[in-house]
Amino acid sequence: MQLDDKKLQTVLSVSGDLLNPEERQFCGNEKDYSLTLAKGIAVLEMFAEGVQHISFQSVADRLKTSRASARRLVLTLQASGYLDKTDLGYRLTSRCLSISRVFLTGNSILSILAEKIQELSERIDCPCSIVTLNGPEVMFLCRDPSRRIYASQLSLGDRLSAHASSGGKLLLAQKSDGAIREWYDQHKPKKLTRQTIVSADAMIKECGQINEQGYATSVEELESGLISLSVGIRDPKGRIKLALIISQYAGRMDVGSMVDTYLNPLRTSSVDLSRLYSDFLIHQG
Repeated sequence: MQLDDKKLQTVLSVSGDLLNPEERQFCGNEKDYSLTLAKGIAVLEMFAEGVQHISFQSVADRLKTSRASARRLVLTLQASGYLDKTDLGYRLTSRCLSISRVFLTGNSILSILAEKIQELSERIDCPCSIVTLNGPEVMFLCRDPSRRIYASQLSLGDRLSAHASSGGKLLLAQKSDGAIREWYDQHKPKKLTRQTIVSADAMIKECGQINEQGYATSVEELESGLISLSVGIRDPKGRIKLALIISQYAGRMDVGSMVDTYLNPLRTSSVDLSRLYSDFLIHQG
């Protein structure tokens, strides 16, 4: 017997697309699909949107079901230890962390981000990496090891000069003009190629443009023949804390073509990575 299409579509639409298309097709047979379980998961996922408390009525409205049905779902989750009753309604309990803790323990944030970087690299066929600013340099946190483009064989934890890389410039652009001057005074960055920016005034001007356009580029500033493009990965407050970088040989395309070709997929990936990174920081806090 086939599951009622309207019921199935309602649950899928309110639960944030619980199943991918292949799973939906598999679960088209009612004996393989638990509508009640899907609704219960949808109730828990209401909290993923920043909701602090839920009520019978808010669940009924969200799931497009009766208040009595919503009440049974909420009370079942309460009896199972996943919800707790307060004066404002029902909220999540710490028992939910037991599930996320297992996932995060077995899949550290770097492992999760590295998997996404690998997927992005394969999709656009370009070396990709994530870096963080560390003193005068950027440090690699994740990168695709299968695609080598830098002259040196870089590994996780290795560093590059921040002032010459697109990721480093993007992260420097998050500083005030005064902080950038202090950074230059403290670290005294060196010229690596003819294009390397070694003047604080020039970097401040460059950072202004970076903030205006929302991305950074490096055109043979780190190594001759190498160009790169970078966008930010944001924390829960929307601040750019990490940089997502793709690199390419200048002989294959100019920087304008690189921006036209890769900026949109890079920005799309940065949104996904920012969500993962922010969720991790929230749970860590």
